[in-house]
Amino acid sequence: MSYRTTLLARLRDGVPGPVSGAAAVLRRPAALAVQAVVLLALLAGTVAWTVTGTTVALAVDGEVQEVDLRGGTVADVLEAADLTVGEHDSLVPSADTPVEDGDRVVLRRGRPLTLTVDGEERTVWVTALSVEEALGQLDLRQSGLFLSASRSRSIPLDGLSLDIRTPKALKIVADGQTRPVTSAAANVGAAVAEAGITLGQHDRVTPGAAAPLTPGLTILVQRVKIEQVTEQVAVPAPVERREDPDLAKGTTRVIEAGSAGLARRTTEVTYVDGTVESRKVVAEQRLREPTTRIVAVGTKAVTTSSGPRQSTGDVDSLNWAALANCESGGNPRAVSSTGKYRGLYQFSMTTWQSVGGQGDPIDNSAAEQTYRAKILYKRSGAGQWPHCGKYLFT
Repeated sequence: MSYRTTLLARLRDGVPGPVSGAAAVLRRPAALAVQAVVLLALLAGTVAWTVTGTTVALAVDGEVQEVDLRGGTVADVLEAADLTVGEHDSLVPSADTPVEDGDRVVLRRGRPLTLTVDGEERTVWVTALSVEEALGQLDLRQSGLFLSASRSRSIPLDGLSLDIRTPKALKIVADGQTRPVTSAAANVGAAVAEAGITLGQHDRVTPGAAAPLTPGLTILVQRVKIEQVTEQVAVPAPVERREDPDLAKGTTRVIEAGSAGLARRTTEVTYVDGTVESRKVVAEQRLREPTTRIVAVGTKAVTTSSGPRQSTGDVDSLNWAALANCESGGNPRAVSSTGKYRGLYQFSMTTWQSVGGQGDPIDNSAAEQTYRAKILYKRSGAGQWPHCGKYLFT
């Protein structure tokens, strides 16, 4: 078989293998031609891409990817990356900005942040990836903030709820001292505890422990101590009053003196900052019962000074003129320098009324005043006039 026949058969059947001699010489030019065609095609394609293709770095929420595109604006970059820009997103540069090979596009997607600042709730949108970054965007850089989430906490695309309490300047008055403090505590009770003040079981805090903090608030802490005191006390005798028609109206007479009882009494005493605020009887045991005091109360009518009077007995024989002269210089309208004592016998208004006197003593006649003085003497003796009473017996 000739070499040509053999070569054709190998080509037809796809049989590889080296050939030698004239066959090899015939094959080499054909193979080189084919390789040249393929190489030229590849080189042509590379040159075309180099001339028309663009590669842009796209950073989405901090993650960078390279985007190859055949376009010329930021919008084309986003389309090539299959991304859209939302209402609250941030895109730099803007969508219509032309781009060149090697440019960088930054997309920060918006996230809803539900803020509760000192009890007031609002929703804001941020492009921050963390709580720390969001605080910077919202200009909440104040030191001492209380945050319900750590500053490093990431904010997901569907948002985050964040409670913030700002520090407030306060005054705490406790144990005789006024302490200026700054606190971002949730309420008054927490601020007091934060200041290192321990409250006792009965101690009081004003405003109440659950009240929120407000700037400039003054918190008052009162130390309350409750003690129980047990002692023996007298129980006053009850008084029975009996009308006596033979006794002048306005006068009384003891029929039976009666006697006080005795009891063991337990009293709850409340001290606030060392001062007694209140006392309350919580238990009492009778050790001895009191006996009743019986008093006769006169009901016999007394006429005016112009009419007949009831007898005043042996008091009529006393020297009433001498007493009046000592007390008032004998002037029925005399008034003491203080204005308290009035008339011939210098009655106080209370004493005058207790013996049945009407109106002001100085507006009554000398006889009316003398009559009331005699009733007073029968009830209480000459001791009612400690300096002048001795003249009654002259």
